[in-house]
Amino acid sequence: MPGRADGGGVGGGWAGGGRVGGGRVGGGRVGSGLVTAPDPRAAEAGAAMLRAGGSAVDAAVATAFATGVVEPFMSGVGGGAWLVIREPGAPTATTVSGPIRAPALATPEMFPLVPSGPGTGLYGWPAVRDDANIVGPLSVGVPGAVAALCHAHARFGRLPLAQVLAPAIELAEDGHETNWFASAAICTDARTLRRFRSSAELFLPDGLPLRGPSMGPGDRLVQPRLARVLREIAAGGPDAFYRGRAARAIATTLAAAGGLLREADFAGYQAEERQVAPIEIGTIVAGATVAGAVGAGGIVAGGIGTDGTGTDGIGTSALGAGGLRLYGPAATGVITVAEALQLVAAARRRGLPPGPALWARVLSHAMDDRLREVTTDEPAPWTRLATAEYAAEVVDGWLAGRDPGPREAGGPPKAGCTSHMSAVDGDGMTVALTQTVLDLFGSRIVEPETGILLNDGMMYFDPRPGQVTSVVPGAAGLSAVSPLILEGPGGAEATLGASGGRRIISAVAQIAARWHDGAGLQEAVSAPRLHAEGRRVWLDRRAAAADERTAGELAAAGFDVQIVAEEPTTWHFARPNGIARRAGGRWAAGVDLMKPYGVGVPTP
Repeated sequence: MPGRADGGGVGGGWAGGGRVGGGRVGGGRVGSGLVTAPDPRAAEAGAAMLRAGGSAVDAAVATAFATGVVEPFMSGVGGGAWLVIREPGAPTATTVSGPIRAPALATPEMFPLVPSGPGTGLYGWPAVRDDANIVGPLSVGVPGAVAALCHAHARFGRLPLAQVLAPAIELAEDGHETNWFASAAICTDARTLRRFRSSAELFLPDGLPLRGPSMGPGDRLVQPRLARVLREIAAGGPDAFYRGRAARAIATTLAAAGGLLREADFAGYQAEERQVAPIEIGTIVAGATVAGAVGAGGIVAGGIGTDGTGTDGIGTSALGAGGLRLYGPAATGVITVAEALQLVAAARRRGLPPGPALWARVLSHAMDDRLREVTTDEPAPWTRLATAEYAAEVVDGWLAGRDPGPREAGGPPKAGCTSHMSAVDGDGMTVALTQTVLDLFGSRIVEPETGILLNDGMMYFDPRPGQVTSVVPGAAGLSAVSPLILEGPGGAEATLGASGGRRIISAVAQIAARWHDGAGLQEAVSAPRLHAEGRRVWLDRRAAAADERTAGELAAAGFDVQIVAEEPTTWHFARPNGIARRAGGRWAAGVDLMKPYGVGVPTP
């Protein structure tokens, strides 16, 4: 259930400080398997699959469907999903992607802009009239979560699909207690939710938000219409959703409201499976660095770049000797995570000191590259951004004074709302899974017949025609999700991901670096972080307090520094979780102690 981090920092990162106190974090092992999730009820759904002899994919898929029930405002069957699956010792991983796609009737000119309006949406692109790309029927894209989850289960599951969905069906049909986190989310968006009758009926009964526990239990959220949809999927698989009653109801409702989604969009949807080799970062081999590149089949290894001789010890987050391998879906936030890590590794090889000023410069540069170059096409020219060669060119430019410094960002970093979960099983299979309805409560539309909260996936696209991420019929938008499977020095392994819009990228990159450099995963997750875009840096108050010079050094480097404190209901630095072990060790969880979280716990 909800926990809080203590007031001090955590070792193993640039901020220094104390360690998370208060006993064992994580645990909850099922044999040698483990599940982490953003809600304990969802984690228990996955743990139940492991106890029944299921695979890590069974556990992850059960957790995902259950998560969509207990926090539908973050993710669910009305959104998208991305999985990374690695079998023990395999040289590659499998990615299964079910992104939210633009309807076939969508056009680059479909959203009239607000003249001189402030930046808005996930990436701070120009504002759209009536926020039509964020709220309402035009904002809804084709949901891919069901396709991805069912495809992964069909490929790697051991248990019947009906058994995997049973916990989610029970949570929806019998109802579950609204926790404080859900109640806070409903309160945050109540003004918008009340515009849509079916949404208000579900989340604002009697015109007031569902209450979390206080002097007594929280209100119960009962979703019988959603339970019926889940039963249909359990019995008929993805076809029951994409070619059945749910698709017909959603398309009919949206068409009547002026939306563009049609039954044919559902019927033609397919999840994408790829085999990916790792992006290798910071691997020192006989004076050379093994680079990463991306080929037609996804991310593949290749290329050699020159390297200096300097390495850094544990705790510097500098990506020293030993290397780090990332497996993840291309055309997501993973490319930008990899770029940031390559830049840190290149900077350290050139002798630049580790610390917040370097991380701010790296993250600002990587995000700027992302908005200028990254599309959802595969393969594409932007894949060079994930290579060590490109990182070396950038750092050489910094040292030669050719870089103009941080640029103005398009808008504030909207948090977005997403769910991440991880699972491992007794055989050593690892799974990282991120799913989303994109914005908090997605489009804010609960389809009345099915009870499905629909995504606002059109916010993924730049509303201006002629841009690298403009609206294209059938295309997937520019998602920031970053589910990763990691390999560290000496055979260490981890799964990792987060929720929190484009802040996911900065969180996952910094946590991966700290873990690589020797921190335990819980230490790495709990350590203070920063987020940087353009000239603006959001700095954790604990880091500023640990070293009063930090904010000044960032300001001297040209950044506008905002010192912020992460609270239970804020999203300054994303909400991560994952599972990790060192060679020969046991799996242990890393979770955001400031938010509700779940670690799968076996029954005695």
